[in-house]
Amino acid sequence: MMAVLCGIAALGGHLFPIYLGFKGGKGAATGVGMVFAFNWQAGLVAMAVFLVFFLATRIVSLGSILGAASCPITHYFTGGRYRADPVQLWIVLVPLAVMALAVIVMHRANISRIVKGTEQRISLRRSS
Repeated sequence: MMAVLCGIAALGGHLFPIYLGFKGGKGAATGVGMVFAFNWQAGLVAMAVFLVFFLATRIVSLGSILGAASCPITHYFTGGRYRADPVQLWIVLVPLAVMALAVIVMHRANISRIVKGTEQRISLRRSS
């Protein structure tokens, strides 16, 4: 439980940074670190989902959103070390779901731009 609370605190600090007036943070990378700490399989799936959607669309925020959304789903199906105690499975699953929701909410402006087709795409070509 303490590890979960520390992960939530770290994520909260990155989503709502003090030095930026509690605005402007994203926290996707911190969330991925938190996921790897609790379930490496969910972390790998999140990274794979991010890469697939980023490489397909060249939109970082879309990859981040979908990668975050994959975490609680993957943890539910692969939470092996937590299967012996279903309470522990849910102690990790609920914060992962909240984390995914927080990443999605923090990217709501990006989602709006994705829907409108105006979200910035990253060029994968080297400029000369």
